[in-house]
Order: sequence, then structure tokens, then C-alpha cells
Amino acid sequence: MQKVMTITGGNSGIGRAVVERYLKEGYRVASFNRTIGEMNNFVTDYGNSFIEFKGDVRNTVDLQNFYSRCHKEWHKIDIVIANAGIAEAQTIEKVTQESFDKTLAINISGVFFTVQKSLPYLSTSASISLISSIQANKGDDMWCAYGASKAAVRSMTRSLAQGLANQGIRVNCISPGVTKTAIFEKMGIDSKKMQEMLKAVAASTPLERLGEPKDIVNLLYFINSDKASFITGADFQADGGLTQI
Repeated sequence: MQKVMTITGGNSGIGRAVVERYLKEGYRVASFNRTIGEMNNFVTDYGNSFIEFKGDVRNTVDLQNFYSRCHKEWHKIDIVIANAGIAEAQTIEKVTQESFDKTLAINISGVFFTVQKSLPYLSTSASISLISSIQANKGDDMWCAYGASKAAVRSMTRSLAQGLANQGIRVNCISPGVTKTAIFEKMGIDSKKMQEMLKAVAASTPLERLGEPKDIVNLLYFINSDKASFITGADFQADGGLTQI
């Protein structure tokens, strides 16, 4: 029987690469996205093995309806990846109440309820992956709200792993380093300045490069597989060694 993987924020960046990998591996995949229509090629190529669902992780009714549909179609869920998140580059002085609340609502509450609403539908020995960031461990005034939210995700991983272990459910966390995706184009930073920043990050990384989506996807695929059946509550740094120096 085909296994089922669900993901939030699967229509771009790392999330889209995850969707593509799991579909190619023969999984049934459901992607919960804030906007839809950008994944029509997956619908065409994979038919009934792919679902795209429109919703907002801040809305628990949307999440409930998403998992209910997955269960109706496929009867079980084996993997949950809480990937949806927001990253706004703002110095301490520029953070507003609105931007701070939005970051925490999506990156903390959204992640928690992505997990909570999936629980009634999970199969035995299901795996859950949360996406944190190296900013959970590194200080940077441009990412103060974002970093705080990702540190909360790391803490949440420990608690969820402990609380769900007696059900045979594993919960782990992936903390990507700076990864080359289209998200940088959405941050409102001058492109020349952004390229200079990324070049500096690559130079300061022990492996002397930025991450690629496939670097994160490969790790996620392992963590959610039976080969990682004795791993739970862990945080995996996929950052080229940046947080280890």
C-alpha cells in the first residue's frame, strides 16, 4: 500500500522539492498551501496520488478540513512535514507589533496546530518533521522575531516527541542553513545587497557554499524513513557547518 505524506507550504522552495521527491518515490502526497494553482503539473503527472489544498496554517478549521480530506481519500497519514513559515528581515527597530504577531502566528501556532490536527489520522509509527532554522541557534538583529519563532519550534520538537512517543509517533526537527530558494526574492531587500550577503554567508561556511533544496530533502527523507526508527526529539543541522564554528 502506498504511504502518504502531507506537507504545509509545499508549493515553493524546499517544500516544493520535498513534494517532488516523495512523489517520485511512489508516495501519495497532499500539499497544504496558502495559494493554489502553482502545482498543476503535479496534478497532471500524478493524478490521484497528489492533492493540493488551499488553506492558512493560522486557521485550525482549514487544517482540520485538510486532514479530513486526506483521510477520506487515502484512509491514513504516515508522514507530516510542518514546513510553512515566514521570514521577514527586520532589524529590532523596524519590527512592528503586526509583523511580530504574524511571524509567531505562522511559525509557532501554525506549526503546533499542523501537528495537533493531524493526530487523529496518523498511522502506527508515523513520523513528524518540523522545520526550524540555524537562526534558532545564532543571534542576528535582522532576524530577531524569526529566530525566536524557530527556537520555539526546536523546543516544541522535544515536547511533542516526548508526548507522542507512547503512540509510536516520532517527532524530529530539521534546521536548514541558508538555502538557495526563491524566498530571497520576496524579502524586499535590494538584489545587489542580497547577493553580497549570500556571498558573505557562503564564504563564512566551512563547506564554502550555500545549501541546495536537495540537501534538506535528502535529510528529511532519511529522518522520515524506517531507517531512522530509533530517532526522535532530535534537531538536525543542515547548514554546511555554519552553526558549529
